[in-house]
Amino acid sequence: MVRKALALILLLPFPLVHAGACTWAAGYFHQITALRGQVVGAKGGPRWWRQSFARKGARLRLYEYRFPARLADLPLVKAVTADSHGRYDFGVVKSGHYTLVVDDMRFFDASDVEVRADGPPTLSVTIDVSPVSPDCTGGHEFTVRTQQTSNPHPN
Repeated sequence: MVRKALALILLLPFPLVHAGACTWAAGYFHQITALRGQVVGAKGGPRWWRQSFARKGARLRLYEYRFPARLADLPLVKAVTADSHGRYDFGVVKSGHYTLVVDDMRFFDASDVEVRADGPPTLSVTIDVSPVSPDCTGGHEFTVRTQQTSNPHPN
């Protein structure tokens, strides 16, 4: 009796549920002139709440960009550790394409960046390593603040 019930259950057509992970655009590079700022993140909540938590001690690693490649195969360029306020500074980084990996004991995130010599000077980069919700919202934010060149004598 149990076998027949089990066989019947296994033969019933079950709808397939697609539960794929969020995917980020391949080949999209955040364009910056410097790589310094703050690592933030917390589980859940609105953006302002998540970004009010500094990820002190987060490890940031900058790798040469290559596609396709496994992270383990990428040449490490530089590594830094965020201070007690989540602040980091890679110092001078030559122009080029890189993969930036940020992790601490709770969160992990990776972004592709292009360091450029031209463009508006980058003042800071806030990296939100909060977990991403199943609907692909929250977390994984890379916010660049630049120095805006303004005309002191508007027409």
